Amino acid sequence: MSTGVGLLTYLALGLIGGIVGSKLKIPAGTLIGAMLTIIFFKIFMKVHWEIPRSFSFVLQVFLGIMVGATFQPELLHVLKKIALPVIISCVVLVGAGIVMAVIFTKLGLLDLGTGYLGTSPGAMSVLIALSLEGNTEPMLIVCFHFFRVVFVILTAPLIFRWISG
Repeated sequence: MSTGVGLLTYLALGLIGGIVGSKLKIPAGTLIGAMLTIIFFKIFMKVHWEIPRSFSFVLQVFLGIMVGATFQPELLHVLKKIALPVIISCVVLVGAGIVMAVIFTKLGLLDLGTGYLGTSPGAMSVLIALSLEGNTEPMLIVCFHFFRVVFVILTAPLIFRWISG
């Protein structure tokens, strides 16, 4: 498959899969729908074509724009009130990710980069984009974050009901 045809095919199929995933209200449905559509396409059509690394740059620019666009100046006022819990939470979660990544690496289950990005808290799309730059396994990182999101969605109502009394 030529580069232009492959990219256009992936974009078209990914768009369809993303729309379906979103309509089905799957957790991270747009991302998961697009990803699964491309995976099934590659499996059933026996296609081996990878998006050029330069596409990662474009993806990261768009993700940066999306993240930056969510910023509102009012967030700075809120951050002043919750700075300590935010800092503690970040340090604990990142530290836990590092510890788990080291353990998974020592056990021979994952390489350190994949383990760290897979266990790191954060937006799945951003961490996947980061994984494309390094020597990591993006599919494993997707699995970690997809199942984490599903687990949180399934357990959050129960936990919230429990802590609310």
